[in-house]
Amino acid sequence: MTATLLTDPAKAHSKVRTHGSRSGARWLFLPPLALLLFGLAGPLVAVVVAGSADHGPVEMFAEPFRSELFLRAAWRTLWLATLVTACTAVLGVLYALALGMSRKALGRVLFGVLFLTFWISLLVRTYGWVLVLQPQGALDALAASLGLPEGGLGLYQTMPGLVPAMVHIMLPYVVLPVYASLRSLDPAQVRAARSLGAGEWLVLRTVVLPALRPGAAAGAVIVFVMSLGFYVTPAFLGGPGSQVTATVLGTEFGRMQNLGGAAAMGVVLLVATLGLYLVADRFLRIGEQWERI
Repeated sequence: MTATLLTDPAKAHSKVRTHGSRSGARWLFLPPLALLLFGLAGPLVAVVVAGSADHGPVEMFAEPFRSELFLRAAWRTLWLATLVTACTAVLGVLYALALGMSRKALGRVLFGVLFLTFWISLLVRTYGWVLVLQPQGALDALAASLGLPEGGLGLYQTMPGLVPAMVHIMLPYVVLPVYASLRSLDPAQVRAARSLGAGEWLVLRTVVLPALRPGAAAGAVIVFVMSLGFYVTPAFLGGPGSQVTATVLGTEFGRMQNLGGAAAMGVVLLVATLGLYLVADRFLRIGEQWERI
């Protein structure tokens, strides 16, 4: 019997699966299913019900577009997400190339610096940028030491000051899939290109960068989707003239106590984000790129 299972992997897998079902292993699916229902589906249903209660299921999608504040914030959010995605994609590809070409000791340092963005709380990192960008903060002190005009750079609570903070937070989501694509590159292709007389820049342009394109596209979509609904950093670093959709939604819910309006805005933002991600996943196969990591 043991020899049969060793020679036939399909039978072995079927045997293990059947044994797992009989031993009650299927009950292990209950905790994640309960978490999915009560932690994700439950709040989403509550938001949809709250939005429908005030405006109806159809008007719920039209009501946010009657608000000039929401429309301006939505346009500002799209512009911010596009700018952050472009900057993060360029820096992420360069960082991944540095990881791939560096020696082992330097690579570990670069990986450590990268993963600090995951290990340190998002709120702490945002406060760090507040200390850097605030008036008379670290950046203004540096500008004064370099002899720049007094009065500071004025980047606090502005869109130019918000972009680098967002790029810093989103960078790992591009670096990781690009680095995974780089690791999957066949070294024989690089050796073949060099043996045919191609220089370093030609190898990079014709062999390496095309191999990184799927990972870069997947990371860019992830960053763009996350930027559409990002709240903490824009709330602390954004000013009255740089409100995004998430901060407008938070104001409607927290200060204005407009639960129905905030729920309607949240549903519109959720549907737009999910639709964008599904379309991107359909053509770019983002899920396959994240499976490589």
